[in-house]
Amino acid sequence: MTVFLVLLYALVLPYIGLMLMVVVGLLRRNARPRNPETPTVSVVIPAHNEEDKLEATLASLSRQVYAGGLEFVIVNDRSTDATEAIIRRFVDRDRRFRLVNVPVPSRRLSPKVNAVNTGIQASTGEIILTSDADCQYPETWVAGMVSHFAPDVAMVVGYVESTRPNDGASAVQRFESTDWLSLMMTSMALTHFGWKFASSANNQGYRRSAFRAIGGFGASGRAPSGDEDLLTQRMGRLQDGRIVFASTPEIRVYTQPMPGLYALLNQRRRWVSRYKHIMHYHPAFFLSISVLGAQSVALSLGIVLAFFSPALMPWVFGLWGAKLTVEIVGMHVGERLMGRRDLGGLTTLTWAVLHPFFIATVAVWAALKSGEWRAGAQGYRRRFVKRQWREWLRRVRGGGVL
Repeated sequence: MTVFLVLLYALVLPYIGLMLMVVVGLLRRNARPRNPETPTVSVVIPAHNEEDKLEATLASLSRQVYAGGLEFVIVNDRSTDATEAIIRRFVDRDRRFRLVNVPVPSRRLSPKVNAVNTGIQASTGEIILTSDADCQYPETWVAGMVSHFAPDVAMVVGYVESTRPNDGASAVQRFESTDWLSLMMTSMALTHFGWKFASSANNQGYRRSAFRAIGGFGASGRAPSGDEDLLTQRMGRLQDGRIVFASTPEIRVYTQPMPGLYALLNQRRRWVSRYKHIMHYHPAFFLSISVLGAQSVALSLGIVLAFFSPALMPWVFGLWGAKLTVEIVGMHVGERLMGRRDLGGLTTLTWAVLHPFFIATVAVWAALKSGEWRAGAQGYRRRFVKRQWREWLRRVRGGGVL
């Protein structure tokens, strides 16, 4: 038991430290100069079999008010339902809408990244905004995001929510919304510290010149999150462009909440599965994700074991209490800053108590049943290994070893 406790504390204490750092980062507000210009903007939305959600998304886009040039590039990624017909209806009604079809999968990029990339290549705007086909936008979204692009800004990471305040969401959906808030708080705090690690595919924007400067999606486009976290980390390496976090109400994007607990767990399992492709992630980012998963599994196991071993109880519950205190205080700060006091009280307490079990379930599920991604006819990992083998042979031969 002593070994287990040492391991448990070695995992949970760094996580508590990370949460304290998030709280400090939230309070470290960065000055944001406004961009008074109205550059041309391309909004790129990938859609694959989205007939149930797409109409509401496109209707929300059609209400955008922006003084500059604006186009909505909607990418139909080989849909077999009425997705293309819905897009065509909006193209006929509003000249800002454009339909782009993906006829065949890419052998170089994963499916969604390929759809986004196809839309980017077909677009013309100086600023590229990307989102998903199941989102809703305030009519000020485009103008608000553009206003964050000061001359030295290369990328804007936007705020995402899954519920609106007091909208009658279910208990599971309120839990999901609280979890989204924790993710947004973390992304915002890290950005305030100058660490460009995380974004959301639901709400982000970048200059076309910056996208070209990093060579597009590149090799990381074969991994499933090439259009969000990985792209943010690659943009962060640019020497002549900042990344800022935008959380003001006029730019907040609402993604549809999951209908139930199983759907929420399954979605998060797919998210976690992508972190198996560690070769493209920043080491510090991957270490943080690993600590989150490992400490959740260890703490969940410790709580269960403590009920059968009274000697463990003060050590485990004392550590858990410290973790709960930091999380609840941090969430209170985030709820106040983001105007989501409706998620406080019992909702936040429930989220904090269940969070380690939630993450542990997702992590173990993802380990047992990974959400595999394909890049054309060959599996992603097989292509990566083959490429690394060829590059190693080339280096060896070039060095005169062979």
